[in-house]
Amino acid sequence: MTETQTLQARIQIDVGEMHFESAGSVDEIVPQVMEFLIHAVPSYEIARKLIYFPDLAGLADKVSEFARMTTTGQLLLTSINLPAEKAITVLLFMAQLANRMGKRQSDSLSIEEISTGVGRAPKTIRNVLVQIQRLGLIDRADRGRYRITPKGLLQLERSLTEPLNGGTS
Repeated sequence: MTETQTLQARIQIDVGEMHFESAGSVDEIVPQVMEFLIHAVPSYEIARKLIYFPDLAGLADKVSEFARMTTTGQLLLTSINLPAEKAITVLLFMAQLANRMGKRQSDSLSIEEISTGVGRAPKTIRNVLVQIQRLGLIDRADRGRYRITPKGLLQLERSLTEPLNGGTS
């Protein structure tokens, strides 16, 4: 899929007597499905308020201020002023996004990839990884490889809505 193509979907849902059918881009359909489910299954509205569904498109918009991805899936930080913790979580989010887009085979990054992407020494990266792993923002995928967790996505979303120097990362 090229960058100009959007993912298209067709969906049909039957809940009791209620029927929903739609086709279009995923970005268009998902909100429609959520609205249908709120009406079809009243307890869904309660669950929707409690269950975290990361807004990957919205988060990508916010992260685009700090990072970019090449057409080959290489991850690039465009801001050198990010604290190490935020820079690492941004990079790990980008790896997850690149994996979902089919640009990378894995959603995890090695210490060397993180070090190169963030522009800090591997020893510094290891120290920061230990700290943010203890907070549950990332987890170890394989030996020496890390990925962002749902908690990490939530924290990244929150930190990007705060002023850059105004909150914790």
